[in-house]
Amino acid sequence: MRDTMRLHYASEEDVRKMHEATLDLLETTGIKSFSESFVAFAKEAGLNVSDDISGKGSRIRFPREIVEKARKDAPRSFTMYGLDDKYQIKWGEKNAYNHTCVGTPFVTDVETGKRRNTSLADLEDYIRLADALPNTDIISCLTAQGIPEHAANAVQVAAMVKNTTKPLRICIHDAQETEDVVKVLAAAVGSKEELVKKPIAYLEVSPISPMEYAKDPAEAILSIVDSGLPFGNIPCPMIGATGPMTVVGSVVMHNAEVLAGIVIAQLRKPGHPCIMSPRVTFMEMSTAMGLWAAPEMGLAATLSAELMRFYDLPSTVTGFSCGSKISDAQAAFESMFNTLIPALVGVDVVGASGSLDNVLEASYEKLVIDNEIASLIQHAIKGYDVDEDTCAISVVNDVVDDPAYGGNFLGHPHTMKHLRTELWKGYVTDRAIYETWQAEGSKTFTERAHELVVDLLANHHPQPISEDKVKAVEAVVQACIDRK
Repeated sequence: MRDTMRLHYASEEDVRKMHEATLDLLETTGIKSFSESFVAFAKEAGLNVSDDISGKGSRIRFPREIVEKARKDAPRSFTMYGLDDKYQIKWGEKNAYNHTCVGTPFVTDVETGKRRNTSLADLEDYIRLADALPNTDIISCLTAQGIPEHAANAVQVAAMVKNTTKPLRICIHDAQETEDVVKVLAAAVGSKEELVKKPIAYLEVSPISPMEYAKDPAEAILSIVDSGLPFGNIPCPMIGATGPMTVVGSVVMHNAEVLAGIVIAQLRKPGHPCIMSPRVTFMEMSTAMGLWAAPEMGLAATLSAELMRFYDLPSTVTGFSCGSKISDAQAAFESMFNTLIPALVGVDVVGASGSLDNVLEASYEKLVIDNEIASLIQHAIKGYDVDEDTCAISVVNDVVDDPAYGGNFLGHPHTMKHLRTELWKGYVTDRAIYETWQAEGSKTFTERAHELVVDLLANHHPQPISEDKVKAVEAVVQACIDRK
């Protein structure tokens, strides 16, 4: 049988030490919150609540026994769907699915190659391109400019359901956004009941580091759990700035921040599907720039992956991020490094594909590059079945003993049986002989990626939902826009 064991980057003892340090932080330091409803629920649920020492807000502390029970109540696995049922995300199986970058305010223009503000048309094109790429599994949305701010998420989620059949990941700012997004998604699938039964999206919230659940994200967490959709918790501390200077220290603090939200969700609704979404970044001290680059991003994600494997909970990390400003060799090696090592430990989803410049800029060409990286990594982590057929002893004997094979395996039935499944085949990677590559224009990988982008944007036009559902979605969006 296939061995499902993965890389161990930290020892079992060290993982337990980090877990114990997490419990210490939750029990002694706790989280700060300014939301009255969130604090009231925490008190009602049996957590230790007191006024914060600053005189503003409340401090919520988590007894160990409550944390341990809550994390055991959280589901180990669940399934998320696309508008087309052939797309399913099996959370808990550690398949390293690929999801696109979210929230990028800039985009690389396809025609000029220049950086500019992201428009709604860019968002729609980006979603269509991601829909067409075979190893891009979950679609997030960029940050489009020029749309009503109070209805931005409704507008952008509508663009998602009208341009892809794949599952979605949506970031939520406050409880009102939860309501808007759920209405759009429900209109796309036909009803709220159908949406909860077969969720096409998970909703993520970003509390503030260090250890603070501000009013809007705190109330967003409660609203997501109440909605019935899967909940992801994604604070983003920076090593040396909003987190300790040591990688381990930031991972531990961040783990406490993430786990606090999971505990609240389970206290609110035991058994609710939750996703641990650690994103430990770091600061370049010479510029005070927050970096989503290699290597500390990937190393921190790998330590977090060890903790999430210890908890046996659904997990996602950022891997495809890079510090490069263009889709070049630096972008490729940083993204490969940041993605591969946590994937080898075992994570369900790896995020930020298609991003440049520390997830500030989206690139169509980088999305194609990351699709290729995702394909490689998913091939690498699937492992091999070791049995009589794959060990191929009889096949070796056939070729060695039977002169009809001419001393090679090309004509053996075993070769034909495994030919199309055993070897990785890239989507854009060039493997032609030199003369063929030269005759076809000596193109770089990025140039081939660009040609694919142009082709797919011209020819891939999915129609995920019926006209009636499009009208229902647009009616929800208009109601959100009209609300002042």
